[in-house]
Amino acid sequence: MSAVVLALHGLLVEGTVATIEPVLEGLLVADEPRLVLDVSQVTVCDTTGAALLVSVAGRARERGGELRLAAPSPAIRSWFTVAPGMSGIATFATVEGALEADPHDLLGEPAPRERPAECVDEPPARTFPHGRPRWRVNPSGRARSRRGPASPRR
Repeated sequence: MSAVVLALHGLLVEGTVATIEPVLEGLLVADEPRLVLDVSQVTVCDTTGAALLVSVAGRARERGGELRLAAPSPAIRSWFTVAPGMSGIATFATVEGALEADPHDLLGEPAPRERPAECVDEPPARTFPHGRPRWRVNPSGRARSRRGPASPRR
C-alpha cells in the first residue's frame, strides 16, 4: 500500500500547529491512511507539537492506517520519553525505511549514554556536582559563607 510523505520543517509549536493540523487532517480522510512525516528539519517542538503528532497517529489508527515518523531531529527525539503516546509512533531513521516499514531502519529507545535534547517547555534543572553548592574561598585562603565575607577573627 502506498503512503503519503510530508516534510515538516522549522517550528512545530502552538503558533504553527493551527496551520499544519488541517493539512494533516485532510490526509487522514482516506480509508487506511498511511502517512510518513519527515521531521528531520523540525528545529523546535513544544507540547502542542508533540500532542499534534500523537493525535494524528491516533486518528490514523482509528481509520485502520498509521503514522510513521522519519529521521527525527533532536527536537522531536526529546519528546519520545516525555510525551505520553510518542513512544507508540513508529519512528524510522530514514524516509525510505519509513516508506517500506523496514524493521532494520526502525529506531528504538535512545542509548543510555545518549542524553536527549532538553524540551523547550521545561527549564533546565539546576544541579550542583555534589548535590549542594560549594563554598567559595577568597584569595587570602579563608573560607567565606554564601551569605557574605567571613567575620574577623578575634
